[in-house]
Amino acid sequence: MFFSKIKLQSLLPVDPIEEFDSWAWGEHPNGLGYKARNSLTKEQCVLNPTTAGTVHCRNYDYSYPVDICIKYPEIAGLKVCQDALYPKEFCVANPVLVSAKGCQKYLADICSLDVKLALSPPCADAQYPKDFCLGNPVLISAKGCEQFKGDICTSSLELAESSSCSGAADQITFLQCVSNGDVCRAKICDKQVPKKSFCKA
Repeated sequence: MFFSKIKLQSLLPVDPIEEFDSWAWGEHPNGLGYKARNSLTKEQCVLNPTTAGTVHCRNYDYSYPVDICIKYPEIAGLKVCQDALYPKEFCVANPVLVSAKGCQKYLADICSLDVKLALSPPCADAQYPKDFCLGNPVLISAKGCEQFKGDICTSSLELAESSSCSGAADQITFLQCVSNGDVCRAKICDKQVPKKSFCKA
């Protein structure tokens, strides 16, 4: 070992990443110098998942097993976990993973956790359940609620007369119109119920 032949003036690290004799050693006019690698080995990176995506492991193109990605949710959306397929419970419990490949199967479940999330770009392709759409009429223009537009627009007079429902007349059925007397008499139901006598008082 080169370094053992010379009395060092400074202390070496207590727990180095690599053995001292593998470091680059050299003599300089003002003394002895050494240079250790500043990145971890692939094995070290896998054993220390929190280093994923950091400069210490950036040179490795590898994937963590799904159990590691689940154990450390903060890395679950990183490249090292891009091939992991997560269980529904994990995805729903960690909505920050809405864009993660491993959670796309449960996109609607994640996006329907919060209206603000449902309106975000990552949720643009989510298909929501009817109850969620009806309970959150602000989603009337969302792609995931398109199939329930008739139900939403006939749920109240205010919605029936809103600009968001102006082109929904063809999506509304006779039964949807007659279920609410005020909506039934609104312009949106003129096509389905031309005779307003069918409308409830």
